[in-house]
Amino acid sequence: MFVDVILPLAVPGLFTFALPSDVGEVRAGMRVVVPFGRGAKLYGALVRRVHDEVPTGRSARVVLSVLDTAPIVTDIQLDLWERIAEHYLCGMGEVMIAALPAQLTLSSETRIVANPATVHAAAKDQRTAHLIDALLDQEVLTMQQASELLGLKDPLPVVKRLMEQGTLLLEEELKDEWKPRMLTYVRLTGVSQGEEALHAWFDKLEKKAPKQLHLLMRYVEVSRCMSEDPVEVERNKLLHVSGSTPAALKQLVEKGLFETYEREAGLPSLTAVDKPGPTLSQAQANALDEVRAAFTAKDVVLLRGVTSSGKTELYVTLIDEVIRRGEQVLYLLPEIALTTQIIERLRARFGEHIAVFHSRMSQHERTGLWMRMAKRSDAPSIIVGARSALFLPYHDLKLVVVDEEHDPSYKQHDPAPRYHARDMAIVLASLHGAKTLLGSATPSMESQHNAHHGKYGSAQLLSRYGDVEMPAIQRVDLRDAQKRKTMRGHFSTTLIDTVQQALAKREQAIIFQNRRGYVPVWQCEACGWIPECDHCDVSLTYHKRDHRLRCHYCSRHYPPPERCGSCGGARLRMLGFGTEKIEEELKELFPDARVARMDQDTTRGKNALDRIITGFAQGAIDILVGTQMVTKGLDFEHVSVVGILNADNLMRFPDFRAHERAFQLMAQVAGRSGRRKKAGTVIIQAFEVQHPVLDLVVHHDVEGMYARELEHRRTHGYPPFTRLVRLTLKHRNEERVASAAFALTHALSERLGDRVLGPEIPSVAWVNDKHIRNLMVKLRRSAHHEEKQFVRDTIDRVLADPAHRAVQLITDVDPM
Repeated sequence: MFVDVILPLAVPGLFTFALPSDVGEVRAGMRVVVPFGRGAKLYGALVRRVHDEVPTGRSARVVLSVLDTAPIVTDIQLDLWERIAEHYLCGMGEVMIAALPAQLTLSSETRIVANPATVHAAAKDQRTAHLIDALLDQEVLTMQQASELLGLKDPLPVVKRLMEQGTLLLEEELKDEWKPRMLTYVRLTGVSQGEEALHAWFDKLEKKAPKQLHLLMRYVEVSRCMSEDPVEVERNKLLHVSGSTPAALKQLVEKGLFETYEREAGLPSLTAVDKPGPTLSQAQANALDEVRAAFTAKDVVLLRGVTSSGKTELYVTLIDEVIRRGEQVLYLLPEIALTTQIIERLRARFGEHIAVFHSRMSQHERTGLWMRMAKRSDAPSIIVGARSALFLPYHDLKLVVVDEEHDPSYKQHDPAPRYHARDMAIVLASLHGAKTLLGSATPSMESQHNAHHGKYGSAQLLSRYGDVEMPAIQRVDLRDAQKRKTMRGHFSTTLIDTVQQALAKREQAIIFQNRRGYVPVWQCEACGWIPECDHCDVSLTYHKRDHRLRCHYCSRHYPPPERCGSCGGARLRMLGFGTEKIEEELKELFPDARVARMDQDTTRGKNALDRIITGFAQGAIDILVGTQMVTKGLDFEHVSVVGILNADNLMRFPDFRAHERAFQLMAQVAGRSGRRKKAGTVIIQAFEVQHPVLDLVVHHDVEGMYARELEHRRTHGYPPFTRLVRLTLKHRNEERVASAAFALTHALSERLGDRVLGPEIPSVAWVNDKHIRNLMVKLRRSAHHEEKQFVRDTIDRVLADPAHRAVQLITDVDPM
């Protein structure tokens, strides 16, 4: 018997190995240990097929051992992997690496460490004791070194057992240990509960401590502790709504009125589990009926609901119907950051039916959830997660919800497979016979096109929950403001006054600037010299907090120059502005306000992003300045003002999707304001205030934006009328990469003609010491499978030439 296996390597195709007679039953989806390559390195490969067809032309190497007693990957998962590999022009091994938790893809190069928490208590035989002693001495070993220490040709089964026991960890897991973020809550002590006890406290505090009395009264109001339906009160939220200080709360804790306790963020409330959801509004009920009706005819439905319309409650109602039938639901979100807000709402409704899956969890936790689902033992009914949640082993999946379906974060960029989670979620659902619901206030052009042409069903929810009006959007002409000298830094007096009024009412503001750092460019006033990265063809961005210049392409850091690197002059000026500079200006303009920044630099830590979002939601932050992270589908109750500092930069980006993206970003960030009782205000600063895209944003005109963009796309042959494949070639030698790009363009053009664009020298043509050339290939939708296969075959043929073999190629199908 033989097995065709997938190796966790970026190599194309399957590989055939012989099964020894004493190996026992082997099925597709199980892992086996095989030697591969000249050095016969060991890999945990995944069985795709078991058969008795003898390989021709060579003798098959033998499988060394079997790692599983039952499949850990289902047939449907393997079908999905094949669809991804075929569509995105990559290898099954690359999909395997992306799909499986690292703990399930062991190889000779896997580096292991002892778990300091459990290693000393672990039961050990003589052989494993020798391995653990070596780990304690050397700290880290490769699997190859473990093989020598254990005296085994194949150490993977032993290491797998020790990892399952928790004795060993992957090296990256020890470095990347995930810890849940804890929240502090406040409650009355046992002796302080009850109406009589509270009145005694009121009398006591009224005479001597009026500020503490105010804090207690706000607690009673927020917690509803005198009602039959009390709620938990988070410490920061109580301090915000009462306007009290931590010292006042501490004094009441010391007096015995209050006590504090901690609970993991996202876990169900102690007072609100398995409660029914709120009653749907008439508009929500109508939209839900539209969704159900559309599902009777179509497997995919696009729900367009304006911001703050209550789309989540529709999702929750449909999820409830599915899990009551004992079936599974996948709820996809574009960002891990969104999971905390959503999880808290879902767990309050569904209790422990929910599991979360994302890349910031520890490998041990990710593997544990994977194995629970693979074995069907205690498998959760609802999975909430970002892109990677697609790959879990579902058994009875019947509904997939893709929230904020337009968001470009659903697209994987590096490494391969460069898949789009929204599109592959639809494929996954079809393999399971499930329904897919796509939701957004600003749907993508492709999804709207599919809905308009009957490929998808459609439903609409066009009024905000509670009949709150859409935000009023006002444009400020920066050219006129600068001429009249009414600008303070990068803020118009209109925006400053609007924010000031919001702060006076104890409301919050969001300021959007889609560029991080302090300033994008330093420049010599004498000769115009600009410091650039030594390894990339790009200027450096100054980050004031670190007092470093940073390359945003290769992440290298440099000390700021004291003199011009060209003429030696000492007069250097800063040009442009990023979120860090805006944060500084806001603190000067509003010295009493609490200002925070949300961008890639401030959210690198494990719980940094979660802390910022939670702090803002609970009122611990008055003004939040950020990049496109603040445009995501977050729900902030007290935001009444949104400021967009420079809309022109969004619309001038050199990409055919620039106007679509600009519209989505501005509409989404505008939608963060006025989400509860009254309409919010949005101030858009721009030089080109009469730009047609701004007109569409001001009027919240999604259909108008679709119609305008569709004509441009049709005229120039861009999606949704074609499919795109972007080919990026890289090499340290510029002549070699240029030669390979020309050869590939010529070979592709023989069949595709002028639908091959390039080769193009990009604006940033040298990154990390490698020269870059780009090609863009347009595929006809009616024949994209055949044309894509031609592209794959042509790439293989051209790069097989010894002159081009060393050139690196990155293939991106449906680039974003």
